[in-house]
Amino acid sequence: MGIRVLMVGRRPSIALNELRRYWGEVDVAKAPKTPFKRYDLVVAQEPSRRCGLPAYLHASLYGERWICEVHGEYLQYLKLPELALAKWLLRRADAVRAVNKGIAYALKRFGVKNVLYAPSVYVNTELFHPLTPHEKRERLVLFVGRFVFEKGFDLLFKSFKVLLKKMPDAKLRLIGRGPEANRILGYVKSLELGGRVELIGWLPQSELVKHYNEASVYACTSKFEGGPRTLFEACACETPFVSTPVGVVKDVATNGKEGFITEGDPLLFAKRLETLLNDVKLREEMGKQARMLVLKHFEWTKAVKRYALTYIDFLKRFK
Repeated sequence: MGIRVLMVGRRPSIALNELRRYWGEVDVAKAPKTPFKRYDLVVAQEPSRRCGLPAYLHASLYGERWICEVHGEYLQYLKLPELALAKWLLRRADAVRAVNKGIAYALKRFGVKNVLYAPSVYVNTELFHPLTPHEKRERLVLFVGRFVFEKGFDLLFKSFKVLLKKMPDAKLRLIGRGPEANRILGYVKSLELGGRVELIGWLPQSELVKHYNEASVYACTSKFEGGPRTLFEACACETPFVSTPVGVVKDVATNGKEGFITEGDPLLFAKRLETLLNDVKLREEMGKQARMLVLKHFEWTKAVKRYALTYIDFLKRFK
């Protein structure tokens, strides 16, 4: 028997079609507007005035259960008014979804009692798969994602500058878009990185596969994360990573097995990049382990099912 779900957010879930197979009727409301209709469950993508508040008001009006999701470790960076509202909403939700364990811990410190742990990383492992052996890959460091503050581009470029002193033929490729684009160009100019850095706009997933397979290593220098999904898409292509200890990376990966997890020190980060770029066999071994990790935890069908059943099981508590 299906359930009726209203999802309130800035954009539809990437797994919307699959979720409908498990839940049944799923309507998407582009925040802050919500329909005049009753549902079994209301889901807010974030505890904000734009998403969380309309979901709370809708659930209160119709007597519905509602869940608020937290997709990133951003709560600590909110200014006081936004943080106060976020805490107020989170404490009134029937449950709060944390997409990684760091978020779950922070929520409990905020006094949130009913925390549901369900990662939001879903990887199509049939699309994202190895195509190019590492012996044929160039010394290319890859980043894919939004050009936003939390991605830590200062660390990325400082580390790459250090790397070039040891490895002048290394290249850095960034694929994405966002408000930090001009700052990225500023880093390239001020650090005199010249032709060693390539910026490419946003690409469809079908084209990203090629870039994941051209790269020798994926770099994640984020200050905080929910996933990141793109790191695990790279892993599915047997591309190992060097990452700061953020998001789901620190939950499921092991330092030195699927890649390297290191703190935000440019010298150390550069050293880890250098190690992988210099050692083809190590990249191959780590790459294979990285794909196995994705198949275990984030293969699309299994990961979406886990998320969908988490909410179905939650509703069963109230029957």
